Amino acid sequence: MAQSLYCTKVMRLFLLFLSGLTPFISSAQMEAIPGNNAPLAFAPGESLSYRFHYGLLDAAEATITVSDSKNHRDWIIDAQGKSTGAFSWFFKVDDHYQSQIDPTTGLPSHFLRDIHEGGYKLHQDYSFSHVDSSVTAIAFKGKNKPKQSLHKLPGLAYDMVSGIYALRHISFDELTIGDTVAVPIFMDEECIDLQAVYAGNEDVKWNGKKWDCALIHPVIQTGRIWRNPDDLAVYITNDANRIPLLASTRILFGSIKMELTNATGLRSPLDFGLN
Repeated sequence: MAQSLYCTKVMRLFLLFLSGLTPFISSAQMEAIPGNNAPLAFAPGESLSYRFHYGLLDAAEATITVSDSKNHRDWIIDAQGKSTGAFSWFFKVDDHYQSQIDPTTGLPSHFLRDIHEGGYKLHQDYSFSHVDSSVTAIAFKGKNKPKQSLHKLPGLAYDMVSGIYALRHISFDELTIGDTVAVPIFMDEECIDLQAVYAGNEDVKWNGKKWDCALIHPVIQTGRIWRNPDDLAVYITNDANRIPLLASTRILFGSIKMELTNATGLRSPLDFGLN
């Protein structure tokens, strides 16, 4: 059971680095913010699918889509992850994240999170007000009564989904190895900085081809799950789409790998040759 819990936490972190939207990064990269007319790396119609492996087992699948909202003024980023195969027999996971964002600034107006992991259930509903830098949060676990709370933000902040695709907007060729980028996230009723260290470029063999990718190491806490600070690696394609292609990690109870299995509706068409 401990292995299942750790695996689920790692897969959730992988999902974080897949879901979301535009940027608020380190001060050195402020000019890359879409509000300054920089084009986004994605658009409505995009769909990315991933498969997670725990050792030799197929453990989970995730799909992230971008679509227009009903009012056609906002974009909806929808991320869903489910356990599969034998992994579901002893620990079933069914997680859903959704962020409604301004397509110009990338800032979220509404965020929903529903997770079912084993016997654990959590619902979160966040409404963002960027005029007064606040979030109204409604949350409850299992069958408990919903609790509403108001939180002040120190500045610009994103939810778990809209904050992560910020990494897809970074111009990696403007970074130096060792540079750290940060995205402010409002998560679990508190503000945190999601950080990643740029480790250079690498050619990654995937689906029979070599892809030029930027390698980043999300900042993690060593001890309970990871031994080394660079045990989590994410490879993002060095093209106009900046798609997370592969991710891998070594944990105390084995290894987990995430790989792209399908990509459609890309803003910048690319011949992935997916099977």
